[in-house]
Amino acid sequence: MATNEEDVKILFTNGIINKRQLKNLMYCTFHNYGVVKSSIIADKVKNLTFHYATKSGISLSIEDLRVPQKKRSLMGLTNNEVETTEQNYEVGNITNIERFQKVIDIWNNASNFLKEEVVTYFRESDPFNSLYIMAFSGARGNISQVRQLVGMRGLMADPQGQIIDLPIKSNFREGLTVTEYIISSYGARKGLVDTALRTADSGYLTRRLVDVAQDIIVREEDCYTQDGLLKNELINETSPNLSVKDRMIGRLLAEPLIKKKDNVILPINTQLTSNLLDDLHELDIEKLKVRSPLTCTSIRSICRNCYGWHLAYSKLVDLGEAIGIIAAQSIGEPGTQLTMRTFHTGGVFSGDLTQQIRAPFQGTLSYKTAEAANLIRTLHGTRSFLIKESVTLYIQNLKGACSKIRLPEGATLLSNTGQKVYTNQIIAEIKKDANLVLEEDSKTVYTNISGEVFFQNINIETIIDKQGNSVQKNRNPGLIWVLYGKRYSLPRSSELVAKLGQINTSGSIIAKKSILNNYSGIVKFDEASATNEIKILNFSLILQNANILIKRNTIKEEKNILEFDNGKKFQIDVQHNTTIQNGETIATLANNLYKTETGGTVTYNLEKKFATKKRKGPGKLFSGTLYWIPEETYRVESLTRLEKLQTKNNTFIAKGTEIIPKTFTKSSGILQVDVVGKEISIKPGELFKINPAAYSSIERINGFVKPGKQIINNIFAQKLTYIEFIEVNNIEYVLIRPVQKYKVAREKEFFLNQNFFPHVQDQNFKIKTVKKIFLKNWEHIKSNEPVELLNTFLTLDIRNNSSKLQSKFEILQKNKDIYQLQVSQYEILKIDDLITNYSNVHNIKIATRFLVNKNQYVTSSSTLAELEIFFPINGTLGAIKNNTANVNEILILQDKDIRPVPHFSKLADLKVKVGELIRTGAQLSTSTKSEYSGQIYSIDKTNVYIRLGRPYLISQGAILEVESGSLVQRLDKLATLIYEKLKTVDIVQGLPKVEEILEARKIKNPCILAPHEGYANVRNSKIEVTNDKGYITAINFTQRDKIRFSNGSYVKLIEPLTDGPISPHEKLDTLFNYYYYFEKLAINEACRQSFRELQLFLVNEVQRTYLSQGVQIADKHIEIIVKQMTSKVRIEDSGDTILLPGELLNLYQVEIITKSSLAVNEQAPFYTPLLLGITKASLNSDSFISAASFQETTRVLTEAAIEGKKDWLHGLKENVIIGRLIPAGTGFKYYKNLELQTNKPNTVLQTQTANIKDTVLRSRFNQLVEKQKNMLDF
Repeated sequence: MATNEEDVKILFTNGIINKRQLKNLMYCTFHNYGVVKSSIIADKVKNLTFHYATKSGISLSIEDLRVPQKKRSLMGLTNNEVETTEQNYEVGNITNIERFQKVIDIWNNASNFLKEEVVTYFRESDPFNSLYIMAFSGARGNISQVRQLVGMRGLMADPQGQIIDLPIKSNFREGLTVTEYIISSYGARKGLVDTALRTADSGYLTRRLVDVAQDIIVREEDCYTQDGLLKNELINETSPNLSVKDRMIGRLLAEPLIKKKDNVILPINTQLTSNLLDDLHELDIEKLKVRSPLTCTSIRSICRNCYGWHLAYSKLVDLGEAIGIIAAQSIGEPGTQLTMRTFHTGGVFSGDLTQQIRAPFQGTLSYKTAEAANLIRTLHGTRSFLIKESVTLYIQNLKGACSKIRLPEGATLLSNTGQKVYTNQIIAEIKKDANLVLEEDSKTVYTNISGEVFFQNINIETIIDKQGNSVQKNRNPGLIWVLYGKRYSLPRSSELVAKLGQINTSGSIIAKKSILNNYSGIVKFDEASATNEIKILNFSLILQNANILIKRNTIKEEKNILEFDNGKKFQIDVQHNTTIQNGETIATLANNLYKTETGGTVTYNLEKKFATKKRKGPGKLFSGTLYWIPEETYRVESLTRLEKLQTKNNTFIAKGTEIIPKTFTKSSGILQVDVVGKEISIKPGELFKINPAAYSSIERINGFVKPGKQIINNIFAQKLTYIEFIEVNNIEYVLIRPVQKYKVAREKEFFLNQNFFPHVQDQNFKIKTVKKIFLKNWEHIKSNEPVELLNTFLTLDIRNNSSKLQSKFEILQKNKDIYQLQVSQYEILKIDDLITNYSNVHNIKIATRFLVNKNQYVTSSSTLAELEIFFPINGTLGAIKNNTANVNEILILQDKDIRPVPHFSKLADLKVKVGELIRTGAQLSTSTKSEYSGQIYSIDKTNVYIRLGRPYLISQGAILEVESGSLVQRLDKLATLIYEKLKTVDIVQGLPKVEEILEARKIKNPCILAPHEGYANVRNSKIEVTNDKGYITAINFTQRDKIRFSNGSYVKLIEPLTDGPISPHEKLDTLFNYYYYFEKLAINEACRQSFRELQLFLVNEVQRTYLSQGVQIADKHIEIIVKQMTSKVRIEDSGDTILLPGELLNLYQVEIITKSSLAVNEQAPFYTPLLLGITKASLNSDSFISAASFQETTRVLTEAAIEGKKDWLHGLKENVIIGRLIPAGTGFKYYKNLELQTNKPNTVLQTQTANIKDTVLRSRFNQLVEKQKNMLDF
């Protein structure tokens, strides 16, 4: 059979097939040959690859991990560069932040260079290496993992996400050191934890997306809209980095494209294929208008033409396709992948902020000097030029070759014209993205040495914050110097003996401090340590009429007894020589008079139970009368024991009755059983029957009855009783219960007799007897054991209580067997505290010399002892300071802190003078440079003596933590640097960002947007925008807001005027106000136009977040979700309609209501556009079944029931829930206008349309079928 060879187009390729090539091959076959042929080809390719994979038998050996030879030299160069950076920091040329950023970038660049070297090494030296084949074919692994195996692991982040500036130089082939392993485990742990936490978040995001878009189905062929999206709306400076083809492929033209010059005519609804877009690009056609789900006018659906291609088949989407579910899965699924791809270096590099322009070869750089350029400081602390207009750079080498590089406005120039540059040297930087979010951060600068602080070129500004605290800020960059010296703190109020500038040896006295007493008394030294503390016995008092009985050699730990002459005995609660406080308990009454036999109820008064106020808490002082209603309560452990009860419930029993085995009652009374609480109670008293007819008027309230009062019948109360009404077998009884009264009298105080102290005039001490109750009013105590109602205590009452005096409890021996209680007051001076508080970490030497003897009487303010403070080291007394705590601080200069530098010049030729601060490399004379940084200490004929110091560069706006001239210890704070850093957008941040956008969350500290175009100026703490017609809009702003424009510059509508992220809610409000009030558009048009611009913004924001992680999602999926978020409006004024203010409705519904209102001359409603997050959009769905199955089920169903809502079952979820066929795919009802014809006239049967509901009874359906058959037979 002959074939026409001209008709057969043979595709032939000869090259290595990797993962990407394989993907393109399968895409090509699916696109051209369909599913069946593609699956056959895929099967054959699989068999072929498996065959050769088996034959080759590739495996990975440790010998395949080859480390590049250039690594050693690269590490050496990088270490040199880091050392240079550290030297710059130590000299004070760069700040701590700039040093940190520079070191990070050095190591990051080294890691990237090594990665490229690894690839080059494998490609050129060992292309058949198993590792190389595996990673670069796309089979398994990636370049980042290969870099760690044979390059270097690189920089890691700590658990807070901050980069550790100590890199892991080793790779896994060489093995990690212990330090590197610990640093490495930080990043590994972070990855594991983040994966676990974020996977759940990603799944929940997918669920919310599905819920918001599940009812979006392709229901019609064409919505016939005239609207669409223009090419410049999809591709502009604010859109993410996507090509025209990425954003337009698979869409349909919204209007015919006619270009007569090239005779290209594309009709409306033409599908934009890859080839067609390439042709249009070559023809440079810019005016393209395409259809989009955002502009589709179908209700509750998207039409085929607006949706465009089904991207799996590259063909127009089918009717009945559930595109909402596809959109939700397309956005949610990469979120799961993002969480699992958590391996990252964990930080921000300057390469993320800028695009670096490098010299292509070695040569000389030249450019026309830009007049409009500002001198700025880069992240690395180098000076550069920020150009305000585009500049062309020229690089010319010795051979005459010239390279031309064009820099746009806003770029940073790092090299001067005429400067020599080297290959790959960074000569300029271009800011990558204007929308990068910067956040303010701070870093504290600590001193590495101790010494004296001096400021150089620092202009201090005092700022009062909101809390009223004053903060010292630096107005301009300057240096904080710390000049070497040892700092020591001396005890407060010590007297200096040494003089400033005096040279001393170790052991000579610096200062003295006298130890004075505040109170007169007798001197007592601590027996345990003679130098520990000095006690001054101010006075002591003895309790008369009472002796202490000492318990000796007892087995049990019994307390000592204090016995008074009147016979009362108290147990002593404090030990001998114990410090006691005012009001503290000394002893407790041993024989308690207020003890009951059993449990019961206690009350303080005879008022009714519900009318009395309860005491706030137990442990209060008490005097008066206590009333006790006894009641025995027995707790039964199990119900089986309760069943063995030998007496019936509510029966009267006698004292000593055995109620349960081995349990006898202590009193007679009525027995009651609580089965639930497993309790048996016996209430003592007398039981009397009540005649209901005779005593119907009796008020049946439980309570007290006073003596002489009638209870019932001829029964009168003989004494105070408590009556309780009970019912047994429907017969009423009154139980008259006895009441026990306890009178609590107020006790007198015990006065103490004082010993001989001439200075004591008044009685300062008393011992009080106090009675404390620990039960609440009307508290019921369930017990059959004795209960203590209150306790009697002896407490100490000190009238003249001083914080400087300590009271001590002492047991004094009167004679051989008699002891007495003595209370003494001491002033205690602890010498050790003075020594330890001021000896610092330098082991300053302090000696104590006592000037008084033991048991000597001294008056107040006597000198008891003297502390002598000695020089701990040899040196010169360099500085004396009195700090805020009134503590003297001294600085001692050692010989090693001052270094001589020979100058070989005449004194007149020297370029420095005494007291001047110089840095390493500074010119001392024409022929001599300084080897050290510090202060010129002195100059003689041969040497310049430099006091060593360390300069710290402080940036503008830094908060100063020290003052000039203050003395600091090592690791003290000097300043806090304030700087801006890029908000980390790694994988962990990516998912919450998507969630923030789709949930339309309120953003903290958003930027201020321009309300309209015009000229912007700052006046009187307000931003004023003036348009061409002279209309001025004033906007308030705070000091925290950083202005992004210069005064008089022209701003566009919704252009950010201050730094910060853009709030979608603010953007929508600003747009609506502009279109409605400025442009005077109809309210529905203003809403539509506002929504449209916000929709494009949201689509771009989501795309940008995913693209930063290398994930690409088709625009149409995001557009479907965003359309659901921007379809509602809020009613502000209902006009003459039945709508309510605050009600949420779809925009198309309000448009219909507005049209109807205007038709009958009624006032239309006023409304504003509303942005809803996906959760709120789901809960505000038209289907209450769908909303209730999502969240807040009870609330949604209750509201639907109250409002009488109907669910028309349009979506997938509601149909699945009630068990119907879902209206998508094969269940889609597309049987409109079907006709069945026969040869006979008038026998046409028209079938039911797609609007017939499934609720038609099966019998009715069967009848219809039978009728159809009969007509066919006829």
